[in-house]
Amino acid sequence: MMKKTDYLSLLFLFIAGIFSLNAQVNLSVNVSEGRHTITPYLNGAHFVYGAEQDNLYKDERIADWMRRAKVKAIRWPGGTAVMTYHWDALTGDNFGPDRWDTVNYVEKNIPAFEYMDLDEYIAYCRKVDAEPMVGVNIKSGRQYRTDAEGLDEARRLIQYCKDKNFGVKLWYIGNEGYAKGFSPEMYAKYIDMYAEVLKEVDPDITIIGDWKFGPEVKNRFEESMTIIKLSKHLDIMEYHEKWGNEWGLAGGRTLEEWKSEFPLYNGKFDYYCKEFFERVKLMGKHTKLAFNEWGVGGNLGGTAHNYALLVADYMLLMMRHDIYSACYWNMNMGQGSKDNRVFTTKSKGAELEKFNPVAKVFELTASALETTYLELKSTDKRVYGVATFDEKNKELQLYLLNKTCENQLVKLSLAGAKVKGKMHFNSFDESGNEMQQTIRYNRDGFTLPAYSFSKIVFNMK
Repeated sequence: MMKKTDYLSLLFLFIAGIFSLNAQVNLSVNVSEGRHTITPYLNGAHFVYGAEQDNLYKDERIADWMRRAKVKAIRWPGGTAVMTYHWDALTGDNFGPDRWDTVNYVEKNIPAFEYMDLDEYIAYCRKVDAEPMVGVNIKSGRQYRTDAEGLDEARRLIQYCKDKNFGVKLWYIGNEGYAKGFSPEMYAKYIDMYAEVLKEVDPDITIIGDWKFGPEVKNRFEESMTIIKLSKHLDIMEYHEKWGNEWGLAGGRTLEEWKSEFPLYNGKFDYYCKEFFERVKLMGKHTKLAFNEWGVGGNLGGTAHNYALLVADYMLLMMRHDIYSACYWNMNMGQGSKDNRVFTTKSKGAELEKFNPVAKVFELTASALETTYLELKSTDKRVYGVATFDEKNKELQLYLLNKTCENQLVKLSLAGAKVKGKMHFNSFDESGNEMQQTIRYNRDGFTLPAYSFSKIVFNMK
């Protein structure tokens, strides 16, 4: 809970900003110049099947959060787990030896209530109104048996989903093949091999592959272009990038380094997104862009709210581009600090302990889904964000990051529409101070707290 003194302090700064005649930062947006529609799948999530216990998901607070955050896509059985799992013979061990590996596999006898099987996963997707995104194991057959047996396993999987009317239309083929012995050329071949088997059962499905932007020294982005060029069936290329990981796109790893990136990755992320669309168009392809494994790697340091601010920074990057889907890594497990997860658990993963500040970012951005993206210009590179227009509710939404150590007075210039009268302000800063306020709009400006993420909604005429 925020202290009364903190609230009054922020309220004073907010009011001071409104009546200030000399805003330090000028923002401008033209409401009539929409670029793209922000995907309904922006706030996607993962279920890493071996970490999702039955008792944990009996807690209705998780389902309630997923509905509030509009989690409309859930990726299962996870990332690395998909390269060793067998959907009809689950072990509950996300990262352990493969059942088909007769040399190294040892049965751990993990009870079924400690993990989420396919039927339980689909049931939960339906409960929270999310689209299932199911992974296909392409590694086990190639490494331990035969491709024919791997393909048969995939065929039985999609046939089971069809017979049970699960309605699974999003299928991802393997996971991070570059780290599992798949060259780009081989991965393109396997995408098509498995896609053809899957489409024999259900022609009306979407095929997803994955690769990376970085590291640049390994030409990962160029490799992804090779996959897109060679594959006949690839519909979506998802990129796996976690800020702070040494094996990804070069970026910072510490709190101080994050505070000096304007924007995140110092523009490299934006560069590769733009390059993606240009290159795909030149190929004559229609491959869509996704980020179905994005997040924070390692230990950032700082407060739990610093992690949330970094996640918000990353979210702003993705909102700027016409992506198909994004699934955050992760809800309740992952590398580094627990503060980078949506929630943490206790009782060895069987009970919900608490929601982390990261959860609030998804709640704030949920209203941006399926609205129109607008370019937001700023006179200060350290204060930036995204604007969207909700045609249905006639609302202009601003998502703003103040990445400075000072409170910033901001003045907004609008074109293409006029504010009707009120503005709704929702903000949190790195210390955990929060503010929610609805007041009459004033052209003289408003204040953004230091190191804060804010959502501001204007009622438009």
